[in-house]
Amino acid sequence: MIEVSPGVVAFVRSDGGANAGLIRTADGVVVVDTTTCPPDMQEILDAAEVSASEARLVINTHYHSDHTWGNQLFDCPILAHRLCRDRMAAELAEDWTPEVIEESLAESEKTDPDWAREVREKLADLRITLPTEVFEDRRDLDIGGVEIEVFHFGAHTPGSAVVWLPQAKVLFAGDLIFEGRYPYLEDADVPALIAALKRLPEFGAQTIVPGHGALCGEPEIPALVDYLETTWALAAEHLAQGQGADEAVNDPRYPRYAEMFAEWLHEANIRVMYAQLAKKKESSL
Repeated sequence: MIEVSPGVVAFVRSDGGANAGLIRTADGVVVVDTTTCPPDMQEILDAAEVSASEARLVINTHYHSDHTWGNQLFDCPILAHRLCRDRMAAELAEDWTPEVIEESLAESEKTDPDWAREVREKLADLRITLPTEVFEDRRDLDIGGVEIEVFHFGAHTPGSAVVWLPQAKVLFAGDLIFEGRYPYLEDADVPALIAALKRLPEFGAQTIVPGHGALCGEPEIPALVDYLETTWALAAEHLAQGQGADEAVNDPRYPRYAEMFAEWLHEANIRVMYAQLAKKKESSL
């Protein structure tokens, strides 16, 4: 729990989990993202000595479960981009059904039974709760004298948003930024993500709270952009040479990014980029 500015708290999950934020105002608190489950979110509230009833607004930066499954603790409005809410509603009928979640846990139990048991306990009373309010391009708020600006960026997911506090100069970047670990790109539009990252310095943030990893600032952004641009260019080179994805991933020239965490995403991200490039090539024919 780090107070990055008076009244602005970042909860940095050293286990690699999604970060969260809490903004104290004269009218109560605003919560940015709600982690993977109600028990984890409750631990954050307890650490801040805040009750869920004190929340005046929750903001979901995007639909992924590690940022939204703690929503059920809150009775206040929950704000997200329209595409975020739409995707969450679709997932309730697809990958977020109790049956699919149980199947996934049962599969995990074969390789890591202790982890699967812990997650099953945490999700025992889960009620996935959708955002109650949506916005399109941006939403400007004044809650208890604190200005809060929410911008749609897309890129990481179609409905991804960032939360900007102009008075404190703090940016909650959501999963546009992964600090100290490989980014997760399964739902990303990689060229749009590169463009979005290049726009972030326009805020002039003194502190950036990434979706995952340690607090950072503008100096950390170029390294992530370079990783994405270099990997994208090399994948495009292999596609142009007529090589398949299996050949493409074995090129030793691909940059390594923050190898200390989520190393499995090195190959996964190359495959994501290759597939996007192949689809783009096919659509242009």
